[in-house]
Amino acid sequence: MSLNAIDVFLREHAFVHTEAVARSQSGNADRLLAGLTEPQLRIRPHGLNSIAWLFWHVARVEDAFISGLVMQRRQLLDEGGWDARLNAGQRGFGTGMSKDEVAEFSDRIDLQQLWAYRDEVGRRTRTMVQQQSEDTWTAPIEAAHIEWAAGAGIFSGEIVDRLKGFLPGRSRDSALFWWGLNHTLIHLGQVAMLLGTVKALAPP
Repeated sequence: MSLNAIDVFLREHAFVHTEAVARSQSGNADRLLAGLTEPQLRIRPHGLNSIAWLFWHVARVEDAFISGLVMQRRQLLDEGGWDARLNAGQRGFGTGMSKDEVAEFSDRIDLQQLWAYRDEVGRRTRTMVQQQSEDTWTAPIEAAHIEWAAGAGIFSGEIVDRLKGFLPGRSRDSALFWWGLNHTLIHLGQVAMLLGTVKALAPP
């Protein structure tokens, strides 16, 4: 049986999330976190981003871009008290943060709430995608979609102008696959590369 675009996305999306979101035949992201201690998750090896920051960043990007731009819905961060529960100290998704800001974030983020938030973002994405029909994915994203997300407090300032400069006219499925999957894969690769260094610098 051939797979349509939605089937392919859901299959690959499961791989970049935990088994609590959806089981993947290729394995889940749980394997990257297995056995890691809290200090290992928070440490910034050689001034790089912490593993906690990387997982928060991909969760925030998936929440903001898939909810706000692709689906035209409020982001999960603004529902269920997640903003306060995460204790992240800011509402963005990390782009442009200084090293000092990343260090402060890595020390303060509530890790249990972070894992719960990322899982819920993943489940929400899958639910929203499953509610769509395949032929909706060829419809282009318009400048009005970006303006709606800005009005909902998801994006502001320079990011709005940058999105308006390249995003209108691109299809919804291309945005979904980029911010809901490919972007996450890039950063999970960074997590995998950091594991050896993190374990050496902060042994259990």
